[in-house]
Order: sequence, then C-alpha cells, then structure tokens
Amino acid sequence: MPQDEPGVAPLTQDELEKRLSGPRTFDGALFAADLALDDLDFSHAQFSRCLFDAVTVRDADFSGATLTGCRFVRARFAGCAFVETQFAKCQFFDAEAKKGCEFARCELRSAGIVDCNFASASFERCDFHDVRASESSFRGARFKGSHFDRQVSRKVALHKAAFRNCNFSYADLSSLSLRTCELTACKFLETIFWDADLTDAVLKGSDIDQAEWDRAHLSGANLEGAFISGLNLALLADYDGLIVSQAQQHALLREIGVDVRPD
Repeated sequence: MPQDEPGVAPLTQDELEKRLSGPRTFDGALFAADLALDDLDFSHAQFSRCLFDAVTVRDADFSGATLTGCRFVRARFAGCAFVETQFAKCQFFDAEAKKGCEFARCELRSAGIVDCNFASASFERCDFHDVRASESSFRGARFKGSHFDRQVSRKVALHKAAFRNCNFSYADLSSLSLRTCELTACKFLETIFWDADLTDAVLKGSDIDQAEWDRAHLSGANLEGAFISGLNLALLADYDGLIVSQAQQHALLREIGVDVRPD
C-alpha cells in the first residue's frame, strides 16, 4: 500500500494547518484521503518527496508552489489553481493500477513541468495557456474541453504553449486548438488529432507515427525534420502553407496515392 512506503510520514490536519501558517514546506509528507484539503491556500509552498494518496482536492490554490519528486496515486483535483506552479520529477501515474490522475476545471497557466509522468491523466476543461513542459510523458492522456489560449478581446485569443521532448503517444488531442503552439521533438504514436487545430504550430523534429488526423487543421504548421508516417493529406480540413522538408514530401505524396519516381 502507498501509505506504507518508507520515507513518508502521515500528516495530521493540525500539522497541515501549522505548516501552512508557518514555513509552508512539506518534505516526505503523506497527504492521505482523510485530510480536508478543499479550499486551502498552498500558494508558494514547497513540496518535496511527498505522497498524495487517493486525495480529492477541490478549489485549492497551488499557484507559485514547487513540487519536486512527489507522487500522486488516484488523486483528483477539481477547480484548483496551479498558476506558475513548478513540477519536477513528479509521478502522476499509478503503475500498479495502470491509472492516471484526474484534473477538472484546473488552471495550469504558465506552469512549468520537467521530467514528470502524467500518463493516462484526464484533463477536463483545464487552462494550459503558456504552459512549458519538457522531458515528460502524457502518454494516453485526455484533454477534453481544455484550452491553450488566453482571450484578450471578444474576437482575439492568444495561443501559447511549449512542449519539448514529451510523449503524447495514444493521447487524445481531439478538438484542441493548438494554434502557434510548440511541440518540438515530441512523440505522437497513434495520437488522436480529430478536429484539432494546429494552424502555425511547430512540430519540428517530432516522431509522428500512425496518428489519426481526420478533419485536423495543419495550415502553416512546421513539420521540418519530423518523422512522418501515416499522414494522409486528403483527410485534413486544410494544409495550406504546410512546411515540410524535401525528404518528407515523398512519404506525404505516397499516402495520397501519388507514385513518386526518380528523374
């Protein structure tokens, strides 16, 4: 059982409240399901090697907090703020149960994510504007109703996010608007892009293999240096101005039935 793991000590409700009113540091603390975590202010707190076991957290504020080497097992966050929160070497995937954590209506604006595992996570109606992630796994993750933009007026929305060397294999990115976002050197094996908008997105150096592209928008997207397999341009909603390297054009033409022969 996770609560029996060495190196973590159970945290009582009184201890939790004392630390929040004092140093706001948590090292090797066990956050168990019986703790009342709703509506608490964890902003700018420091979490190191902590275990969040089967917790359900509603409307808590983790903005500006730093979480390093923490583990989350069957955790659910609803309406929580993670604005400018820094995650490093955190584990959000329960390998034994093969299940990820759940995030609903959470704000992850300007969050930093490095070397974390969000495999099989569910992000429902979450705000990812200006998130920066590297060396992290989102394998099998779902992003239903989530967005990567900030509305600056009724007609203008600014899209911004940067993912580098991240794994999105088997993830469901359908209907997402990823316009102008950076997804460089990422892995997309059998990723679902149905109805996704990647207009002017940058996917340089990514590994894109047998992804599902029905009705996706790739106008102006940059795929230079990417490995591309199974991309049928005929299935796309549009691809005007799609940028590819010379070596990639043959594979793309073959997918739509064009027989490319040497001169």
